[in-house]
Amino acid sequence: MRKKHFLIAVFILTGVSMLKAQDIHFSQISQTPLLLNPASTGAYDGFYRGIINFKNQWVEMGKPYQTFMGSYDMPIYINKNRKSAAYLGAGALLFSDKAGNSHLTTTHFGTAISCIVPVGSSQKLSAGILGGVTYSSIDLSAIQWPNQYNGQSYDPNLPSYEVAKKSSYLFYDLAAGVLYHWQRPLNSFSGRQMASFDFGAALFHATKPKQRYFSLANERKYPRVVFHADGRYDFEDTRVGIIPSALFMFQGASYELEAGMLVRILTNSVTNYTGYTTESALSVGVHYRHKDAIIPQVYFEIHDFGVGLSYDINISSFSRASKLKGGLEISVKYAKMRGALYRNR
Repeated sequence: MRKKHFLIAVFILTGVSMLKAQDIHFSQISQTPLLLNPASTGAYDGFYRGIINFKNQWVEMGKPYQTFMGSYDMPIYINKNRKSAAYLGAGALLFSDKAGNSHLTTTHFGTAISCIVPVGSSQKLSAGILGGVTYSSIDLSAIQWPNQYNGQSYDPNLPSYEVAKKSSYLFYDLAAGVLYHWQRPLNSFSGRQMASFDFGAALFHATKPKQRYFSLANERKYPRVVFHADGRYDFEDTRVGIIPSALFMFQGASYELEAGMLVRILTNSVTNYTGYTTESALSVGVHYRHKDAIIPQVYFEIHDFGVGLSYDINISSFSRASKLKGGLEISVKYAKMRGALYRNR
């Protein structure tokens, strides 16, 4: 049994080495707008929004990978009386990620700014940048290395021959992106029915910061390139809508492709005439991450609050060790959106 656990640990360490410090990611891609694209900052019909995300991954392996994130953004209107006037978006992002026995910890804080330009009555273009600082630390004493395997079992008295230059370091980072948004309200007594579509592209780690743990390594972080799209279509004069979304990103030799759809059912709707009743809805669906996971999701919207739950069912070649247990993810959002009477700002 010890041999089996050791081999699993070696497999994980080898995989981590091959990934070369890939970025964090969440399965609920619609609930991490600033992590996907700085141009998403303030690019919505509302006043402000705050989102908290948590992911607990690879519990079956003993020491789970835990990721916390919080973000806040808002539009800043320079000329509120002109519907066609460009405006700014401002926001901030904070996350902390702790991985495995080595307690490999990455903490990042960044601030974002964007410029949103309305194009006609139903389209917007935005561009944004995200700048920040990242602190990374590791505890190598807790790791079992391949050199400490004596052929039959793990022997902690054997030297690992792994010498770290630093146990922690700090670096600065920069990201940029662009976003296209199209939205058309539908004629309905239920005032928030709509058809919408977003497509964006972003580049993270534009400065290619160095990774400084080992003295013999002269590696830099690979840039992360992101393409994402999502939409919403409410079937007119019904309480049912669909929310498709897709994400493709790559970083060095690694890539991620995720796509899926939620079915959204109104449980309480706002009216065009009074605007007094705010909207509540339930969304359920599934996403698929290519060669990695099936991700059932459920999302509750209660007025200005939203709570999302999802679980990664691991179906990769690693599923034999993970026993299909990928990770639980939770998101909590508070967004002050525009009411029915003001949605066509």
